[in-house]
Amino acid sequence: MAGEIAKIPLRQVGNVKELLHNEQARQQLAAVAAKHMSPERLMRITANAIRTTPKLQQAEPLSFLGALMQCAALGLEPNTVLGHAYLIPFDNRRKGVTEVQVVVGYKGLIDLARRSGHITSISANIHYSDDELWLYEEGTEAQLRHRPGPQNGEKLHAYAIAKFTDGGHAYVVLPWAKVMKIRDGSQGWQSAVRFGKTKDAPWATHEDAMAMKTAIRALSKYLPLSVEFIDAVQVDHDGGARVDYAQFALHPEAGPEVEGDYIDGEAQDAPEADEAPAQDQAKPAPAKEKAKPAPREKVDYTETKAAPADAPESEWHKLRQQIEDDLSDGAPRDATRSFFADKLAEMEKADPETFAAVHEMLAESDEA
Repeated sequence: MAGEIAKIPLRQVGNVKELLHNEQARQQLAAVAAKHMSPERLMRITANAIRTTPKLQQAEPLSFLGALMQCAALGLEPNTVLGHAYLIPFDNRRKGVTEVQVVVGYKGLIDLARRSGHITSISANIHYSDDELWLYEEGTEAQLRHRPGPQNGEKLHAYAIAKFTDGGHAYVVLPWAKVMKIRDGSQGWQSAVRFGKTKDAPWATHEDAMAMKTAIRALSKYLPLSVEFIDAVQVDHDGGARVDYAQFALHPEAGPEVEGDYIDGEAQDAPEADEAPAQDQAKPAPAKEKAKPAPREKVDYTETKAAPADAPESEWHKLRQQIEDDLSDGAPRDATRSFFADKLAEMEKADPETFAAVHEMLAESDEA
């Protein structure tokens, strides 16, 4: 039986477990894997991921394989105690399948940043109000010193520090209000709000880890980045990216294709917030900056400023389509009404006909 599974075409693999024995799946992994990643080791890691996250067994096989290939290409081991990356199953109700997306942990970003060869170490941490020591000053005598305490108090800052091979330093300190503003503006968090799943979102379940990851992203613009780091930021699902990994599994030469919005679903095995070592002292030093790809364009429906009364009709049609898509993906009507309340009020005045159609869609209760 195992011999037959090994020889069948990749498109005919029936489930995730069969991928572990399929020869073409191994070949696809080997074609993209980083030098230090062997397909055999990845297969063992995959078997462990399936045991720890049973829902992965329900995933569409090619989506699972493509996500695994993404981790292999980045050289990150998924779903291990290293905390580098995570294979997360999501229910794509529009397609009626369970798909897999890759979430890169903050430790994975640290590992990728160090691969540039110009960075000796990089770390991140959270400043709490009950910490033993916190000294932060910019200007001619810039300094950052932190000695953690019980960490039961109020969260005040998130920060990240990089040390360069030439002896220089760079660091970024984000006030907690800024961290929350970045969270609120992220596509992943906005989608979780729309779908009424904020309690299960990584920002709710692992806030410190997400804040440290945010600080590392902010620091990255001062760092000489590796290509892998840039690729990881582009496909990281925490940033709102959704990748068609089934196509990537079949056509890795074309690269991963980033699709549109968030997939409604259940996320398991999210990154844990591990402690990061405090740094005694760090001074900012110039570092060679590498241009990063421009972010994908997206429509921001959360803006609450009043739109012009003569706003283009297409704007309201686009909003109607967004709401219709969210409802078809299983978003609760009550949460959808609340999330789009300001825009719906504007739509009612600017385009009553489209508003009437949307109102009818939202009229039923969630219990209906």
